Amino acid sequence: MSNENKIYEITQMMSNNQIIKGDVNQAADMIKAMLSEKYIKPITKAVAAENKRVKKNPTREARLLDALKPFIDYRSHETVNKTIDMLHMMETLRGLSSQMPKNEYKPLRHMGGGVAAASGDASLHDDGVYDVDERCAGHKNTPNLAPIFAIMALACLSQ
Repeated sequence: MSNENKIYEITQMMSNNQIIKGDVNQAADMIKAMLSEKYIKPITKAVAAENKRVKKNPTREARLLDALKPFIDYRSHETVNKTIDMLHMMETLRGLSSQMPKNEYKPLRHMGGGVAAASGDASLHDDGVYDVDERCAGHKNTPNLAPIFAIMALACLSQ
């Protein structure tokens, strides 16, 4: 008789939408807390630490903009500060991206041949790397665009 009562109680609970919604909400809260603790908090700490490092050691462009503030109209200081913050953000992102592990491409091997044989693409080598036209590849040493942005910001301020 007690087993029948338990089954009856369980079926009653399962037919009550409020109990089911509460259980689903509780499960969702547990998942959110776990994801926050495992992923969000460490990422947030890493970003904060990198941002602190960048602000402690600002780029030349940020120092230049800060040094120019006494020579420009005080009403433009907020814009200069926002530009400096943008430079800090860019440098923080650059620092974080350099700390991230690089994805290593591991080519798939097919029966009887490599990636090139399987794909039928003559420009694809067996190691998974395509032939690259050197004239179209771009340059590894791309110019730093931060000074250009700083000059543009100052030009906008002077108008």
